[in-house]
Amino acid sequence: MNTFVLKLIACATMFIDHFTEIFIPQMGRLSHHAYGGISSVYLAGRLIGRIAFPIYCFLLVEGFFRTRDRRKYMARMAVFALISEFPFDLAFQVTGKQIRIRELFSYQNVMITLLLGLVLMYLYEWIKMKYLLQPLIFNTLGVMAIVGIGYAAQCLKTDYGMGGILLIMVFYLFRGKKIWIFVGSALVFVFFVNILELAGLFAFIPVFLYNGERGPRIKYAFYAFYPLHLLVLGGIGYWMYYL
Repeated sequence: MNTFVLKLIACATMFIDHFTEIFIPQMGRLSHHAYGGISSVYLAGRLIGRIAFPIYCFLLVEGFFRTRDRRKYMARMAVFALISEFPFDLAFQVTGKQIRIRELFSYQNVMITLLLGLVLMYLYEWIKMKYLLQPLIFNTLGVMAIVGIGYAAQCLKTDYGMGGILLIMVFYLFRGKKIWIFVGSALVFVFFVNILELAGLFAFIPVFLYNGERGPRIKYAFYAFYPLHLLVLGGIGYWMYYL
């Protein structure tokens, strides 16, 4: 299982998740069987979608360790996070014909979460380089960095928020330790996101089959997929519901 295949799986499950959220009613007569009043079709689509984010976190950490230039990696993520904000808002935040400014800043896209995760790993590496031989200072600053960036994610209201930052750090801190990553991720899902995110544990089937190979190189295609598919789905959804 190479990087290319993992990205395909992440994109496919993310697309299913976003298509479901935009076009499939949560309530209604889509199915005679419902879970907690939520249609089973909607629930199935959203549960499949939980697979995407853990894969993206894993790929983010791998990219952080494999990239030749971490600053350029962060800059690239920042550019696509900025580009993605309007498509994200169009898909999930805009309600009604009048687009209100407060709606556009009520919740931010997941690339901002990933960007904050990159910043945190970069900061953590700097702390490790400076204070690894001083455990008390190293651990104190490390915890402060994690809490601080996680709190920033909460304040900015990014997708997954504190839970997303902690999940990235689970992959970072326990890199190569499959059992610890699995257990740590489960704990993050339960205590910092929500229990339905446990469906994301299925992401570890392809993640743990990762062979370290890159596969076909399409450098910016997977970055571009996020804003482009949101723009298309959001545009169709807006046209269907409000025009």
